Amino acid sequence: MARYHPPVHWLRAHPILGALIVVGGALFGLLTFAVARPAASFRDIASEQFTPDLAADQLATPSPATVTTTTAPPAPDEHLPEVLRFRRAAEPDNLSGIQLAKLGSPVLPDELFTSILLIGSDASGALADSIIYVLLPSDGSDPIMVSLPRDLWLPNRCTEGFTRINANLNGCGEAATGPELLALAVENFTGISVDHYVRVSFAGFSNVIDWMGGITICVNAPTRDLKAHLDIPSGCNAAGGDTTLAWVRSRHTEQFVNGAWTAVGSSDFSRQTHQQDVLIQLARKLAAYRSPTSLAEALERLSSAVRMDSGWSITQIASLGFRYRDLDTESIVRLRLETEDYRTSGGAWVLLPKETFNRSLSRVFPEAAEATEIG
Repeated sequence: MARYHPPVHWLRAHPILGALIVVGGALFGLLTFAVARPAASFRDIASEQFTPDLAADQLATPSPATVTTTTAPPAPDEHLPEVLRFRRAAEPDNLSGIQLAKLGSPVLPDELFTSILLIGSDASGALADSIIYVLLPSDGSDPIMVSLPRDLWLPNRCTEGFTRINANLNGCGEAATGPELLALAVENFTGISVDHYVRVSFAGFSNVIDWMGGITICVNAPTRDLKAHLDIPSGCNAAGGDTTLAWVRSRHTEQFVNGAWTAVGSSDFSRQTHQQDVLIQLARKLAAYRSPTSLAEALERLSSAVRMDSGWSITQIASLGFRYRDLDTESIVRLRLETEDYRTSGGAWVLLPKETFNRSLSRVFPEAAEATEIG
């Protein structure tokens, strides 16, 4: 019969192995504490099924799809794909072949980026008031952030015609949810498949700002927007959720200069800049959450305000957080799209891109052009 050794005698006989077991047990307990609560808080965040590829199949539209016209001149670049083919195409007759070519980009390899679509929905939930595409290069390059104007006039797979890009958030019945239809529009335009999305409503956005302790808005003169209920004095101001929401939504910003209220800047470009500035401030605040407890508290607060795709996992978020833990927010590349006004056949004023997304992207990320040439 084997002789029984009390634990203390066994540890004395195997000091190194015993130490490893004790330390390993302590680390396991710490990791359990560090992961369990944030994971539970993460599960409380509402998630939605997100399968753009399946939605594309259900909409019975090839991807990348094509537009055919009988009188339009050829596209200026042979490698550019045609944009989209509709069973019922109402708008292409009013667009030249060159304009059509700018509405789509060559499909880039999935492994080039991890992509995240940030969606700010309006009060109805059917329109996207803010669309920001975040690209995280797999080669470790600096993150790229681009705002897609809500008035961008693009093919809509559900209507089989053209709509503003923000209308895609209304979805397409049982064939595609709002985020899925919007993702398909973004993919067609950029050539980059959407991996994940995060969605927040007006009320949710305001709550998030308040929960995070507000942000700072700096202006060089008294600033207002009567329609957005924005009114802030000159200088740097601590702004809560309602003021920040008005700031990022403002399309008719005015400043009091030389004794008169004067419209300032391009409304769309100003809105995009404001939205990106707020996101970067929030990123800095989130970077301060270093402990498991503070992370769990932040997730608990976000859970009632944010919706995200079901493909996210706490492991992925933790991995991204670790990857960018020391990121200098000043290094984030802000890509600006150049657009031009366009009047539709129905008389609506919308925006068209002046060049393909791939060309814009290639100026800040040359690998995009190289991947296109290889493809």
